[in-house]
Amino acid sequence: MHKPSRYIHHGKLDMVFEPRRGYTRMPHVYQQPPLKASRELYVGTDPTATVYIMESSGGMVSGDRNDITVKIAPDSKVRLVQQSALKIYPTQPGDICKFTIDVDLGERSRLEWMPEVLIPFVDANFQVDTTLRIASDATVLWGEIVAPGREKRGEIFDYQSFRSNFKIFVEDELIAFDSLHFTPKDAAYGGIGILEGALYVGSIWLVSPNAADIDIRALQETLRVEEGLKAGMTRLEGNAIHCRWLSVDQWKMQEEMKRVYALLADMV
Repeated sequence: MHKPSRYIHHGKLDMVFEPRRGYTRMPHVYQQPPLKASRELYVGTDPTATVYIMESSGGMVSGDRNDITVKIAPDSKVRLVQQSALKIYPTQPGDICKFTIDVDLGERSRLEWMPEVLIPFVDANFQVDTTLRIASDATVLWGEIVAPGREKRGEIFDYQSFRSNFKIFVEDELIAFDSLHFTPKDAAYGGIGILEGALYVGSIWLVSPNAADIDIRALQETLRVEEGLKAGMTRLEGNAIHCRWLSVDQWKMQEEMKRVYALLADMV
């Protein structure tokens, strides 16, 4: 008897933010499971709308797809927080899990995307495409962390493929294109010349009209660099700064990234 194939999830989350009566509100949200969004949350009189993004299925399985679109109207302030790490389960041959994130920021708007960990399990095949389109006077602070797998279970670079295409456009001009493509069966990614023994890769991107005023040399000197933790910072054209970490320890790197993230958030 033929066994029916598993139901493939196609999560969708469309969010629109705009200012209303002194606060940023989310008047429109479309949710298709397993993706969900919380209502707007506020801290005191801060007009920033904080929204938690949830993946209710517990992780992406062979053939699943998630699509997130965010439209932020002029003068809006938004903070998006992933509720937990994104788990990518084993993928059947010929299948792939796909995640697309498309963000549009209007004039004088601000977005903070808090970093969480993406974990590709053994035999996972995953691709994420992220596109940020930003007005010249808007601000975005974006973080991401990629794990080698479930390290505590000994799954280190045992997935099929991990691909990330990250693009930033400012007024339709491409200012950054960061592409990561790991296929562990084809190369030893922990070796010399690639990740230099590191297991975790972290990034923070800042684009802001105020980024030009940041003393990047002074900020670099505060970066925590030690055995098993490496960091670098680069200034890009288009009022942008990129920080990247390589680490053998997730928690040590995550703690340092949160510190630098908070510093940059205060500076812009």
